[in-house]
Amino acid sequence: MKRALYRLAVVAVFAAAFGGAVASPASAGVVGVWPSAEACHAAGQRGVGTLWNYYSCYQVTGGWALWAPGY
Repeated sequence: MKRALYRLAVVAVFAAAFGGAVASPASAGVVGVWPSAEACHAAGQRGVGTLWNYYSCYQVTGGWALWAPGY
């Protein structure tokens, strides 16, 4: 019985670790926060083609966050 519980625990740990790795983006994050949407989009456009292929600006507490792959 103890062996079965141990195996179940090991399988659960590996499943959780693998599931988290698959569900989360490999390398993506917030580059910075700007006071306005216009400033955020301007910064995003400056990076397109050189630092990242695409970006997204979304409203957060205190401004607008620039999200891009690789950060």
